[in-house]
Amino acid sequence: MSFKRRFLYIAQKYLRPPAVTGNRELIELFVKTLDNAFQDVLNSKLSIQGTLKVDAQERSHIEDPYNLDHVV
Repeated sequence: MSFKRRFLYIAQKYLRPPAVTGNRELIELFVKTLDNAFQDVLNSKLSIQGTLKVDAQERSHIEDPYNLDHVV
């Protein structure tokens, strides 16, 4: 739990404007800290692939289906 708190604390700092890194990179970094068996289960459960989304200006872009808090 202490690792989770420290990771989220630092991650929130990195996500504040101007963002140093993005949500997807932080999720991938967190998942890499887990052991291999847990990574496989988590990746299959969450399917961190991204989804196609259309914004208000009718532009499509890739958006992550999960945010960091959800994964952690």
